[in-house]
Amino acid sequence: MRGTIDIDIQLDEACSDPKIIIRTRRKTQEIENIVSAIENCMENGYPMVPAYDGDIMVLLSQREIYRAFVEKRKLLVQAERGVFVVRKTLAEMESILSGNRFLRISRSEIINLYKVSNFDFSLSGTIHVHFDDGSSTWAARRYVRAIQEILGLL
Repeated sequence: MRGTIDIDIQLDEACSDPKIIIRTRRKTQEIENIVSAIENCMENGYPMVPAYDGDIMVLLSQREIYRAFVEKRKLLVQAERGVFVVRKTLAEMESILSGNRFLRISRSEIINLYKVSNFDFSLSGTIHVHFDDGSSTWAARRYVRAIQEILGLL
């Protein structure tokens, strides 16, 4: 980045929410730091998520969470740093997560749309969700239509 950055602000009356586009040759730690700084300014209303790895509590930024899911009656959160237990119900978790970033895809799972690399619609009636880290999950059939609407496909 050579120590400087070109910033261009364009005013648009038709734009209701700000949109930030970063054009760069490759994703670097500096770019990640810029994204984190912007999101931290915007996420004041979205609290950190307390999660547990055994007896150790960590605070997870909503930005680093891939998905929250119920497994064996425990709420787990898959994040960049690993899989953690959250001592809340899925409904409580959904209420604190950003509605712009997170989407419920089944009765037992919520995903972070910003961590999705692609949606595979090739199997009729369901959606295979692939994440940036290489993991994947499936959307429940009863949520497919709602997901398609949110993604602007209907």
